[in-house]
Amino acid sequence: MNNEQDLEKHPECPFCGSRDTEQESAFGSEISKSQYYCHGCNTMFERLKYDGKSPDDGR
Repeated sequence: MNNEQDLEKHPECPFCGSRDTEQESAFGSEISKSQYYCHGCNTMFERLKYDGKSPDDGR
């Protein structure tokens, strides 16, 4: 697994900076967010889903 895939699978916790995180739910408070759980500080956080590509604007 390369570093970019690791960042996607285990994003950094915005509260403590730990990478000991796991995806809790594919959907958060909005369809564009995923929920993660941090084992470092036992906190839930959300992360925007973004694949790095520009969205199709239909033009």
